[in-house]
Amino acid sequence: MSDDKADDQRDDAQGAPEQRPTEGTPDAAPTQGTPDAAPTYPAYPGQQPPQYQPPQYQPPQYQPPQTPQQPYAQQQPHPGYPQASQPQQPQPPYGQQRHPGYPQTNQPQQPYAQQQPHPGYPQTPGQGPQGPQGPQGPQPPRKRLGTGALVGIILGAVALVLVIVIVIAVVLVNQFAGSRGGDPGAGGSGSDAGDSPSVVVTDYLTALSEGDAETALGLLSDEPQDDTLLTDEVLAASAELGAITDVTVLNEVVDSGSAIVTTSYDLGGSSVDTEFSLLDYDDDGVWEINSGLAYLPLGQFDGLDVTVNGQPAEGDDLQVFPGTYELATDLPNFTIAGTSTIVVTDPYSSADFSDTTAELSEAGLAQFRSLVRAAVDACVASTALVAGCGLDLQPTLDDGTQLTDGTIKRTLPADTIATLDSLEATLSYDNPTLAQGDYIGSIDVEAPCTQNGQTGVCSLLFGPSLGSPSVDMAAENPTVLWD
Repeated sequence: MSDDKADDQRDDAQGAPEQRPTEGTPDAAPTQGTPDAAPTYPAYPGQQPPQYQPPQYQPPQYQPPQTPQQPYAQQQPHPGYPQASQPQQPQPPYGQQRHPGYPQTNQPQQPYAQQQPHPGYPQTPGQGPQGPQGPQGPQPPRKRLGTGALVGIILGAVALVLVIVIVIAVVLVNQFAGSRGGDPGAGGSGSDAGDSPSVVVTDYLTALSEGDAETALGLLSDEPQDDTLLTDEVLAASAELGAITDVTVLNEVVDSGSAIVTTSYDLGGSSVDTEFSLLDYDDDGVWEINSGLAYLPLGQFDGLDVTVNGQPAEGDDLQVFPGTYELATDLPNFTIAGTSTIVVTDPYSSADFSDTTAELSEAGLAQFRSLVRAAVDACVASTALVAGCGLDLQPTLDDGTQLTDGTIKRTLPADTIATLDSLEATLSYDNPTLAQGDYIGSIDVEAPCTQNGQTGVCSLLFGPSLGSPSVDMAAENPTVLWD
């Protein structure tokens, strides 16, 4: 295209009338979120429209709101395009429209349309792609929360804070309870979760001293095999004989669900140091004494109607609490001699009865001697060859001497009589009611005899003798037996 034609085109373009905005509205702003739209011009054959230069970005100027508020102006389309179906606004007089961004001087101030930022700049917070209030103009004011909703929110927040405080408190309590396991001096009662092994042992010994068998049994991990002697009555008698006092925990060692607690206490005036083994099977913080019972080996007293602290006790190994126990018997012919009061200091142990024996009572010994003497007298008085009491004779002696039945005379020498009068008896280990006497001695025997065709009266120098008598002193009809 020649230079003359180009000049003509520019003159034509400059001569076109200037489009003015609609009266009563500020300068229209481009749509937010898109580049500043360039105006379009009708196409003329053979001509190129002028090149559009985007305006430089100008920050919006703050204008105080005017009363009353008017809606922002809608963008005015180019006169070459059909108008949108919107109500027409009156056009302001020519020349009153100022450049966008500057306030109007000849009419009341109206809020300016929000200037569209350049696409390269960030969006102003709170603006959408269609301007600060969307494509449909101002948005209705946001509805405030009612009083009930605010109260609900406040109460919910308070409840949440309380829950958090409770959770923190529970965690701290559990940590504190766990830390008490290493404090031997910690005290308490019962076997609730969180009690340390030391507390459980202290509660156990306290229950024993107070005669509370049920509480003591509740602190054990296993049920007893036999509860004959695990009663309040037995514990009460134990406390009278020698109570448990001054319980002190010396040491506690906890390792993987097991614990050893070393304690010191006074039992019947004697100081006792012992250990208790505890377990926490379920790892739930509930400690139980693995074995807090001891054993009484009463087999050597079978048949003697033995009592322990007044309670009948029959059996080989009866379980008892640590404490003091007195053995006795209800049979009048017997008594418990030696150490009849046993102090059980350690759990899971057996009482020592090495110095404890059963004996005939004085009445029982007198009866025993009487029974033996009566048996001896009856045997000695017999003239028959078979007299009993170990005094039987054969019709023909070893040297050929012959004796006649019914002619035998037996007498007791003085030393044998003395032995009978002082006869002692011991009870059999295998049969505690069987009283056994010592060897009594020989007797004198005379009888008519015949030897080598000659007759006469013979004295037997090495005749029979009285052996060892034994009597079951618990039998209804005691009988003297001889060995």
